Amino acid sequence: MKILLINPPHAFSPENPMGGAGLAMPPLGLLSIAAFVRREMPGAGLRVLDLPGAGLTPEAFEREVRAFAPDLAGISVYTGTFSASASAAAAVKKACPGCFVAAGGHHATARPDQCLAAGFDAAVIGEGEITFCELAKRLASGAAPSGLAGLALKSGVPISRPEPLDMDALPMPARDLLDMKAYRPALFGYTRLPVMSMVTSRGCPFSCGFCSKEVFGSQYRAQSPERVLEEMRFLAERYGAREISFQDDTFTANLGRVEKLCRLLERNRLDLTWSCMTRVDLVDAQLLGLMRRAGCVSIAFGIDGPSAEACGAMNKGFDPTRARAAVAAARAAGIETRGYYILGYPGETRASLEAALKGMAEIDTDYVFFAFAHPFFGTRLYAEARAKNLLAVSEEELLDSHDNAAPLLEVPGMTRAELVKFAKRAYLRYYLRPASLLRLLRSPRALLLSLRAAFYFLKWY
Repeated sequence: MKILLINPPHAFSPENPMGGAGLAMPPLGLLSIAAFVRREMPGAGLRVLDLPGAGLTPEAFEREVRAFAPDLAGISVYTGTFSASASAAAAVKKACPGCFVAAGGHHATARPDQCLAAGFDAAVIGEGEITFCELAKRLASGAAPSGLAGLALKSGVPISRPEPLDMDALPMPARDLLDMKAYRPALFGYTRLPVMSMVTSRGCPFSCGFCSKEVFGSQYRAQSPERVLEEMRFLAERYGAREISFQDDTFTANLGRVEKLCRLLERNRLDLTWSCMTRVDLVDAQLLGLMRRAGCVSIAFGIDGPSAEACGAMNKGFDPTRARAAVAAARAAGIETRGYYILGYPGETRASLEAALKGMAEIDTDYVFFAFAHPFFGTRLYAEARAKNLLAVSEEELLDSHDNAAPLLEVPGMTRAELVKFAKRAYLRYYLRPASLLRLLRSPRALLLSLRAAFYFLKWY
């Protein structure tokens, strides 16, 4: 049995200020499935093709597929890269007509029928490890895939989903199947190189209106602190990692777990710094101090709404007062902060966007990143945008929206071009503030990174 896992091509939209900076991170989801399959089917031939990381042309991709000649291919399908995924499936079918091609990921779970209509033989619903592996076993034995939990077929029979996985039972992602040296972190996403990424939890108990939880659901599950430490040690020893980028959506969702991990890190004295992402209402001064002593150097806060009204519309569950307190506490602990905000959410106007800049300045993270509201299928935001006729693009255009750097929803009194100009001015106004400039002058590293970022920013601007 030869099994091929594919991450389709991804292009940043022209509106993305850092699109030319070369950010590329390994597809840990596919590598987790690869590791699971390798453990359960040790005799299978296994390969991962990451087209963004490898920079393969369509012609080179087709040659690679033909040379490997897979019996089964699994392709990640994201809403913003649907056409690229469908093209990859067609290329596999062209190179190997007998290959069974399955779709997986957010879009496959949210819109399986669309994937099946685009030429995929099946769509994996939810977490991929168990379902994809069982599919491979059935195909290897000559059994039919029908009736498999978590697998949608063209028969249209309702399907169940496997039970959520125990995170400690998962093997480490099969990073050895890709060249880890080909990957580059975001400019402001690290302090030391090499950087390796990890995901230690799945599921989110919160209900932000814009977020899709189609794949991992609302049940929060996390690796034990001991398991996290084991993988951190492995990455330091095997790949020479000096910093870990935790890509969990909400790293501090379980405070006790993070506290125990920090104490383990302090005790084991690994030469590793690390960064994470979380919510402003899931940290306090005591935890932040412990995290800093354990090596945390940077936190990305998903603040999203710069005003109380915006936070309420997004169902964030906190307001800017909480955000200001969390950012101030992180700064006092010596941890760099990054603030992520969403522009163009339903209910916003030109006046509210202008007022938002003042709110962001008061929260005062070291860095800010703006994204336009993206109505992913299956989210409350998508339902609201459809109900209020706020979609500025067709559903077909949503399938190729690439990233969140271009406006997709209508804002009263503003064109899409004006919204892009607003984002450009917002970046300038934020980083040219005295507070931002003073921080740059006090930190040689921040100044160097900002000069590098300025090169890409000015080309974009």
